[in-house]
Amino acid sequence: MASLRAIAQQVIEEARDGIAWIALYKKGRGWEAACFWPDINKNNELIFDPDNAKEVKSILTIDPKAIFVNGYYTNLGPLEEMTRESLTAAFRWQYEEHFNQLADVV
Repeated sequence: MASLRAIAQQVIEEARDGIAWIALYKKGRGWEAACFWPDINKNNELIFDPDNAKEVKSILTIDPKAIFVNGYYTNLGPLEEMTRESLTAAFRWQYEEHFNQLADVV
């Protein structure tokens, strides 16, 4: 069972890079995150390979309120100034306010 701060520390480089998409979800009383690198089609829709699509659906069965964020496309704050604490706060805000829901992209 990981804290949100520990998860933020685990994925901070991916968040700063702005390339990976991060699925953040609750599992029991703890937090989990998984990074994905989907393609984006000309309609700005995210396209997952079959294995990743299966993993995304599995995450949604664990936590239907999971969020899907990216350092470049979603509001995680200034990438060059991002710290573990600022990323933790951004994750908490996005999750609690139901922004960038993973369910909306599958």
